[in-house]
Amino acid sequence: VYIGEDGNLLEEKPINCQVLKVNNPILTNTDLMKIKSMKVEGFKVVVLPIIYYKNTSMEKAIDRLFVEADRHYREGVNIFVLSDRGVDENHVAIPSLLAVSAMQDYLVRTKKRTKVSVILESGEPREVHHFATLLGFGASAVNPYLALDSIRELIDLGMLNKDYYAAVDDYNRAVLSGIVKICLLYTSPSPRD
Repeated sequence: VYIGEDGNLLEEKPINCQVLKVNNPILTNTDLMKIKSMKVEGFKVVVLPIIYYKNTSMEKAIDRLFVEADRHYREGVNIFVLSDRGVDENHVAIPSLLAVSAMQDYLVRTKKRTKVSVILESGEPREVHHFATLLGFGASAVNPYLALDSIRELIDLGMLNKDYYAAVDDYNRAVLSGIVKICLLYTSPSPRD
């Protein structure tokens, strides 16, 4: 997976190769922290909250997300981290698949999609299908922080007898393996062909 600006495919320039290579689109909390705090020329990251006040309409919340994305794009940001952290009794989150697909559609309509990568930081995804649809609808990578926090809690409660980092690695590998199986299932010719 490559994160960053895609560049112009019709021109051979070194700037077109300036992307961040990520080995697994399922990011650990540490991976995401490194991306958020990255200070490398050519990469500018911003966190766009996908939470909104509960009395606001979701349509207005999505429109606000687009306004924020536009503002940061004009400032040179090329990596958007859509985050649902901060949900509480007064704030709810735009469903992650809706937020990702709406952002994808907006970036395509405004001709900015090749200039921006979208990463999702969400407590919502936990199953292979969730990740496959999020990646299919435009996310470059996903950080399932709640699933990873659940792994830590299982270890702390003694319900999982494994090192935390090994357990997270197993979870990420299992999710990636499931995504690959889905891709192979839908790209391989059927026996009738």
